[in-house]
Amino acid sequence: MTSSTRLTTAQYRELWMQDLERFVLAQTGNDASAVPTCPEWSVADLADHLAGVYEHKILLLETGKFPSRVDTAAFHEARRSDPDRLRHAATELVAALSAHADHDPAPTFMAEDQTIGFWWRRMALETAVHRTDAEMASGSRTPVDAALAVDGIDELLWFATAPWSTVGDRSTWVGQRILVDAGVTTWVVTLDTEGIEVDHGGGACDAAIAGAPDALLQWAAGRWEDGLVRSGDGAALELLEAHLRGF
Repeated sequence: MTSSTRLTTAQYRELWMQDLERFVLAQTGNDASAVPTCPEWSVADLADHLAGVYEHKILLLETGKFPSRVDTAAFHEARRSDPDRLRHAATELVAALSAHADHDPAPTFMAEDQTIGFWWRRMALETAVHRTDAEMASGSRTPVDAALAVDGIDELLWFATAPWSTVGDRSTWVGQRILVDAGVTTWVVTLDTEGIEVDHGGGACDAAIAGAPDALLQWAAGRWEDGLVRSGDGAALELLEAHLRGF
């Protein structure tokens, strides 16, 4: 899917660092608090996960390939005693990404984009969603930047088209078209036994889901769903939602 929602690297970096600091603020004094959007995780567990995501990408960039679980686990373990592990991992990853041009090659899990630029986008969005997870646990929820949220919806719908995400029973996918409407940007998702197609635009659809960019980002990421309006064929929309939550 060709995206028109992408931000600049400078924007991704700025928003990533802002959300990282908001995460740290939400974590302060709340390590033991349960995370409503991540069952069985505390805020401390969430911070450990996010630091681990950063560290995995540091290794990936160092080696030029996806690291093994053994290597990743050893890398994590060596850093777990660092009291400022999350910030240090973020700083190291930003430096590793900044050492390359956006178009330089880097291994990713999407065949259409094997570049450094992929990881600027992914890390900014990963941090934004987990920052809101932490804030929900601390009771201080603030919205994701609107432009970043729109881009996050675009990214997650793109991920839904990947071969590794087409698992489960697709026998009832018979060309249903679902409109995802964030106001400033719309997408049409088509469900077919051959796979999922996502296009920008509109046209006749069987179902629709609409809301503010932040609310739709949380929906696409399998989080809370307040403020969304559903219409049309509920069964078609449920098929898309089940798929989004399955990968």
